[in-house]
Amino acid sequence: MPVELAGYREWSGKPRSPWRGCWSIVRTGVLMILRRWVFWLLIGLGLLNFLLNFALIYLKATLTVQNEAVGQFLDAYKVTGTGEAYADFMYGQATITALLLAFAGATLVGSDYRQGGMVFYLSRRIERRHYIVGKLLCIGAVVTMIATLPTIVLFIEYGVLSSSLDYFFDNGQILFGILGYGFVLALVQSLLLFAIASWVHRAVPLVMCWLGVFVLLRLLADTARAISDNRRWLLLGIWEDMDRVGEWCFGAGDSGEIPGVGQCAAVLAGLCAVCLVVIVRRVRAIEVVT
Repeated sequence: MPVELAGYREWSGKPRSPWRGCWSIVRTGVLMILRRWVFWLLIGLGLLNFLLNFALIYLKATLTVQNEAVGQFLDAYKVTGTGEAYADFMYGQATITALLLAFAGATLVGSDYRQGGMVFYLSRRIERRHYIVGKLLCIGAVVTMIATLPTIVLFIEYGVLSSSLDYFFDNGQILFGILGYGFVLALVQSLLLFAIASWVHRAVPLVMCWLGVFVLLRLLADTARAISDNRRWLLLGIWEDMDRVGEWCFGAGDSGEIPGVGQCAAVLAGLCAVCLVVIVRRVRAIEVVT
């Protein structure tokens, strides 16, 4: 039978770069998360914190004109428009993001190992590096949606509702700090989650391992520090290391306290390097016959 009669046609379109497949992985992963009610519950908790700060900023801009003491009272809730206020807000949002990622890891990465999703992806016109980048971008997109984008909205709102738009020109460091803090959160958590989920595929064990990295390591760090009286043990607290580097992005200088910002950054860089090696080895272990 001729090929034309069998329904096959010659395709004469222009081939696209395999890197475009990364965006398909990101879009598919985000849609998978948005289909689960537990994710909407955690996202709602993050939105409550955002809406509270949004309303307080609006109240301050509206009532300060009538009574300056009201604005000073609201500043007690960190509605100050300073880098410290935004850093504290992002720290709270990042906590909710960590809970969200604890459940999302089994869906975004673990299911690809359990149900053969990785074999499907790698049988397309993409290589393992495209798959890795796509999954990392997907996890990073979740962190950005919960932690970084709401902070940028608050920054814009505070500047628009202030007495002068000079706020944007005088506080460019704050915008850099928001983007820098968000990048640190997205990079470290995406690599760490991918590495853990590539070994622990089920939801419950993954949640225990994920939270154990942040909670148990912090308890171990406090215990070791109390026994040896050496503050460098606090470097084991990954969450505190991210927060310290994030605060540095807002212009907070190194006060000389041990551990320093440089040491925290070095620990995070080493952690990211180890996670990347684990990810590459785990993805290479999947055999795909094409």
